[in-house]
Amino acid sequence: MSAVPASGGSGELVLLGEGCTGTGADGLASLAVRGGWRVRALTPSTGDGEDAWTTPLTAFLAAPDSPDQMVLVAEGRACGAVFALADRHPERAAAVVALAPEPAADVPASGLACPVLVLPGPGDGSGRAVERFLARLVTGPGEEVRPVRNRALSPADLHEPSVMRRFAGAGPVHRLASPGSVPTWVVTGYEAARAVLAHPGLRGDTATTAGYRPQPPELASLHPGDADTITVGAGEHARLRGLVERHLTPEWTDSLPPRLRRVTDGLLDALPRDREVDLVAGFAVPLPVAALCALLGVPEPDRPYLADWLVRRVPTPPPAAHEDVDAYLGGLVAERRKRPADDLLSRMCEAVRDEDVVAAARLLLVSGARPTTTLLGNGVAALLADRDRWRRLAGDPDAVAGPATEELLRHVTPYPVGFARRAVAPVEAAGVRIPAGHRVLTSLTAANHDPAVHPGEHDGPDLGRAPYPHASFGHGPHACLGAGFARAVVRTALGTLAGRFPGLDLAPGARELHYRRSRVRYLLALPVVLGPEHRA
Repeated sequence: MSAVPASGGSGELVLLGEGCTGTGADGLASLAVRGGWRVRALTPSTGDGEDAWTTPLTAFLAAPDSPDQMVLVAEGRACGAVFALADRHPERAAAVVALAPEPAADVPASGLACPVLVLPGPGDGSGRAVERFLARLVTGPGEEVRPVRNRALSPADLHEPSVMRRFAGAGPVHRLASPGSVPTWVVTGYEAARAVLAHPGLRGDTATTAGYRPQPPELASLHPGDADTITVGAGEHARLRGLVERHLTPEWTDSLPPRLRRVTDGLLDALPRDREVDLVAGFAVPLPVAALCALLGVPEPDRPYLADWLVRRVPTPPPAAHEDVDAYLGGLVAERRKRPADDLLSRMCEAVRDEDVVAAARLLLVSGARPTTTLLGNGVAALLADRDRWRRLAGDPDAVAGPATEELLRHVTPYPVGFARRAVAPVEAAGVRIPAGHRVLTSLTAANHDPAVHPGEHDGPDLGRAPYPHASFGHGPHACLGAGFARAVVRTALGTLAGRFPGLDLAPGARELHYRRSRVRYLLALPVVLGPEHRA
């Protein structure tokens, strides 16, 4: 990969193919630099055709220095790979330019979420056409100077409190621009969000927001027969929720911290003391998985198997890769029927079909790992950004870890927007009538920063005040099933980490942290130095 420095700052432009990476006076790279774009040129891996571009594009997408959004310009066989990337990762593609002379790869331009320009090739007029196209683009969602407008929101917008506060300041309910798709509304007030989340006239929908398509079903990471709490029918949904809620009670959750402390201590014991540590890879990712396995009663030797499934296989197609997990969980259920133990699987086995227990266990594993990882990684980063915050937590971990957990839930908001819902009948939200058939989103970020509920907003979490109410676990019939357990995991993790490593700090040179913004805004890495260990 090579980079051409830009004099301005309009955005990132990624070029693929010899015909569009020329740096001469009339080359696309030169005209983009003149327009203030940062330009990067990718080269294909060994091989021929579209597949040769898949590897470098995938590596670029995962690189820490790759942009959150980019304009992709491709020629010939590279076009297919670029269109596939823009379709699967709409949050990353700001626009696509395809120079596709015949016989080029089949690259259907219709249906993508972003603006698209298709030209017959890098001919005499292509440079001027691309220049005009780039001039019309508006990049970088979330600029402070952007006024509230009737437009579609990108995933980056939905994570940005400053953007969502401007929407909230203009009113609690807004209709978004959604040409060519289902009319979409976003709810930004705390009270209005709670009312919408509990409204019986709203049903689960699969899309995230207008203009952003879900991943194609044949490529999506869907578990075979997966029954989640959003898309299942109302009766099935109520039955599965009842099964979990009947046994994952607050009283039993309150008895779990000693187990969670053992899991947390075990992970911290394994971290190296003599060098920089990535707290995401070494702690924030494995802890929720290990805690969920302990909750369900998965034997310790089998936990790496489920960790590999959750961390590596669930996010990776093809969908047919996961049937063995159901078989494994079914075996555990059969074992618990013979020899019950003090774990959630044993509790749920009482007078319930094996397949229901397996479905409930899978649901908890898949839905519980990522948001807890996000909260831990992003939350510790927010605490370390201001040493006073970390010192307050480390000074009295037992007393501060609970309020810190609530404030981080509000500030980080692991899922920035509730699952999309569709009005099955006219719905009134904060005095606004939403017609039947329209899609409704609840901005949990906006609800968590609503000035009517959270006065005196700060730039970061404030651990010195009583926790404000938040909507991070949702509300109503689709509220998070494992909210109490997630709180216990994070509270135990923060208290144990701060108690054992009060001098924990960001590693030298790690002041710029790299996030990915999709449905979940998460850290790629959190380099830290543990500091001297304190043992009680």
